[in-house]
Parts: sequence; C-alpha cells; structure tokens
Amino acid sequence: MKGTKIGVLFLIAIMSVAGVGASYAAWTQSVDINTSVTTGTFDFRIYNIVVENANGATITPVYYDGQTWGVTVTDTYPGWKGWITVTHHNAGTVALKFNTFQVLNLVADDWTMLNAYTLKFYPGTYATPGTENIAGTLYNFQTLQYYDWYIAPYEIKMAPGTLHDSLVSLELDPALTGHYGSTVTFIFEMTAIQTTI
Repeated sequence: MKGTKIGVLFLIAIMSVAGVGASYAAWTQSVDINTSVTTGTFDFRIYNIVVENANGATITPVYYDGQTWGVTVTDTYPGWKGWITVTHHNAGTVALKFNTFQVLNLVADDWTMLNAYTLKFYPGTYATPGTENIAGTLYNFQTLQYYDWYIAPYEIKMAPGTLHDSLVSLELDPALTGHYGSTVTFIFEMTAIQTTI
C-alpha cells in the first residue's frame, strides 16, 4: 500500500510538470529575425592649420592627430595678438559635433604669464566681436571643458564629408609691461561625438 501511494504521488508529480510545460508552450512563441545593421564610421580629424597673422612674432603650428594640435609662439610682447585658422574635417559617414576641449602641456618662459595669454575661437574665418565660442586663458583651459556647456547655443555640428574653419586668436595682456620676446608652447585638444543634424 505504501508503494502504491508513492507511485501515485510520483505519477501526479510527472503530470503536474507536464501540465506546466504544456501551459508554458501554449503561452510562448519565438520569431527569428535575420538582418544586418550598418552603423557608419566616425572619423574626426584636423585638415589644416594656417597662420593668418603673427604680428611680429613667430607662430609655429603642429598637428598631431585628428584631435590635437600644438603651437609655439616666440617673440611676443604686451598687447600682442596672433591669428591662425584651424580646419577640422568630418571624414566619416556619421554626423558629429564638437564635444570637449582642453589645453595640454602648457609651457611658458614665466609661469606668471600663463594667465596673461587669452585663447579665443570664432565659428568661421572672421573675428566678429561677440561671436567667440571659446574664450579664456590658457591656464584655465588646462581643465577639461565641455563645448555645449561653455558656449551654448553655438553648437558646431558637421555633416559627413564636410569641413569646418575656426579662426583662433591668442592674445597677451597689454598690462604685462616688461615682457618682451616671450615664448609660450601648448597643445590644444578638441574632441567630437556622434550626433544628428
């Protein structure tokens, strides 16, 4: 009798599991989807750097890769201002926008002068007053800056295959009398991220 009870309980347990399996099968289904996704390519790079006006000093630009370029300026003087044009290229197949910027490896003859050099970016090839989308000292820009936070609403977006010119000025405070023939060297990094246009 005891064996019969165990056999009946075992049979009920098997039927319960089978019932759950049947219920699960009745409430589930699957669909197979076969497709391919193309994400495109991201390729942000510096296309060119041109010295527009050195105003008696010597500006030596160097570009390193798609995100960083460097400048050495020699023989500056109080009130000096120099101009270069930096051209970025969206060589990829996705739209992008400028994301972050930062001054790296900043070196000057006199460390007290690092706050005296002001860097400005203009969105295009003309320095229209009040349109600077980046403006600050080289010293302060050693901290990572987010482009949208800093200069909104002046977003710089680039469609695939396009170029963007930024006129860049570097200025030395005219109040620094006695600082003639000074030299400053820095690397500037600009990054971009994918966006929509």
